[in-house]
Amino acid sequence: MHEFSIVSNLFEIMEDVAKENNLIRIDKVVLTVGKMRQVVPVAMEMAFEAVTKGTIAENAELELEFLPIQMKCNACGHNFDVEENVYLCPSCDSVQLEMIQGQELIIKHIEGEN
Repeated sequence: MHEFSIVSNLFEIMEDVAKENNLIRIDKVVLTVGKMRQVVPVAMEMAFEAVTKGTIAENAELELEFLPIQMKCNACGHNFDVEENVYLCPSCDSVQLEMIQGQELIIKHIEGEN
């Protein structure tokens, strides 16, 4: 379950942000996740709850925003979203693809109280 390691790293950043901003409690975290990361929302929420238990982020809301996998075809230049794990250009059937979106893991927003 790689979600646990993601949340563990996320929590370290959350603690740093809380200290820098004199937060006594973290209420909400918004995370942008590229679909290539293969994050399972339920597993992520369970890991978040386990890691934050007994901390300033206990009971914080975790909001996940998913970004689709986007590719650029190097043969014809067409940009497209990957559907159903089909890595084939819908315009020219080429497999000469370059990923332009989908591997992100970004803390978009942290809300808390100081």
